[in-house]
Amino acid sequence: MLLSDTLKISPERALDLYYGTKVYEQMTDPKYGLQLMSDDYILEELIEELRETQ
Repeated sequence: MLLSDTLKISPERALDLYYGTKVYEQMTDPKYGLQLMSDDYILEELIEELRETQ
């Protein structure tokens, strides 16, 4: 929802974007420890990755 609100897009679109990122892959792998980070940190990483791929 944070990504949706920040980018002013639908929640469905935000999920589509999220599931296609490296951040999502890292969130599902405990060795990265990303699930221990704050929501704001993860959001920043997501936005940075999306900017780099656009």
